[in-house]
Amino acid sequence: MRRDLTIDWRDHYARNTRTPEEAVLAIRSGDHIWVPPLHVSPRVITALAARAPALHDVEMRGLGVPDLAEFFSPAVQDHIRYADQFGNILSRPALNTRTIDYHPHWLVGAHKGVDAGRAEGWRLDHVMITTSAPNAQGFVSIGGNCWDSVTSARRALHVIAAINPNVIETFGDSWLHVSEIDCFVPDERPQIAAVTAPPEAVDAGLAYYVETLVQDGDTVQIGTGSHTSGMVACGLFHEKQELSYFGELTVAGLVPLAQAGVFTGRTSMLHPGKLVATLIGNTEEERAAVHRNPAFEVHGIEYLLDPRNISRNEGIIAINGALGVDLTGQGAAYTIGPRIYAGMGGHLAFAMGAYLAPRGRYVCILPSTAAGGTLSTIVPQFAQGQVVSVPREIADTVVTEHGIARLLGKTVRQRADELISIAHPDFRAELRREAQKLFYP
Repeated sequence: MRRDLTIDWRDHYARNTRTPEEAVLAIRSGDHIWVPPLHVSPRVITALAARAPALHDVEMRGLGVPDLAEFFSPAVQDHIRYADQFGNILSRPALNTRTIDYHPHWLVGAHKGVDAGRAEGWRLDHVMITTSAPNAQGFVSIGGNCWDSVTSARRALHVIAAINPNVIETFGDSWLHVSEIDCFVPDERPQIAAVTAPPEAVDAGLAYYVETLVQDGDTVQIGTGSHTSGMVACGLFHEKQELSYFGELTVAGLVPLAQAGVFTGRTSMLHPGKLVATLIGNTEEERAAVHRNPAFEVHGIEYLLDPRNISRNEGIIAINGALGVDLTGQGAAYTIGPRIYAGMGGHLAFAMGAYLAPRGRYVCILPSTAAGGTLSTIVPQFAQGQVVSVPREIADTVVTEHGIARLLGKTVRQRADELISIAHPDFRAELRREAQKLFYP
């Protein structure tokens, strides 16, 4: 629906408030449903799963995995086919058994087919979002969890909004008028808090080396993951000053650092004085600090993850985790062989943006081993079926707990030497033998 500020918004809101069971009656056979990350409402998904036997050929896509295991059951998937876009602990079993499909998904340009008018464009018949209750002017906030919720809602034929008073109000591109929403479902579930494990021993080493790459006044981006959040907990930014932030999301601990004056945004070229991301706040306390606070702004992924915009931050330091790196510098961020483990997220976008920025640096971090120390994460070549997330042509800086490998401008032989020097000592001899076979006569 188009925004119409002339309507009686209270009347529109009252007339279109539904129970979850009533809301999903709008979904018909053959329809497409889009759910932006973390915007799924368990009440609506439960009602949709119950309605599944009455439907056929419905397709649903999302990064916000349904909370209910029953949604991944063959009984539901025979009627509503779900394609995941970011594997996690809830969806990996269904992906591994091929009960659900996978949608290779670059967050920026997700709806290019529709926007370009292509026949293969995936229609947005229904978009499901979660918002705050309307304010006095009839606007709802999508809170600290923006992603593509606002932009997708404006593309959709029909918008279902779970109205949740626990959603905070934020600054930035984070508001919709009730006239842009077709159906309102009351919902009071607590907002999801990030599960943050204590730092691992390896995180202190990673933080030590990455800290040397970040200078006072830099613009920083840091990706999601246990080791990226672990580095922050180990003091990665604590001694820095006048940092700016332009990222896909925040990890636990960044909001308190902004409150402490580490992230001031004073040097930001695009958003002076602001901490900018599409998801801000990983705990209830952090979200409370962001609520109605103009020092923080959320913006959509089509803006934040566009490499052209990222590169306008001339000295951006983009820090993202990987599962593996081969000796030529190729990075694997979300599969182990062909098996889906996570998702691309903003990794490639920020690697490209940092590469294009005049003084930018892309930093790929990973522990030197996996599987309890039995496997090296730096390998001679990737196994068959491995998905390459970042090509070697834009490989830049790789960090393990054993040091820093600087790959930019290096040949494959030189890159192999750099990467072997930061591999776990137990695997260096084997890696040197393999490098000799691969890169020398």
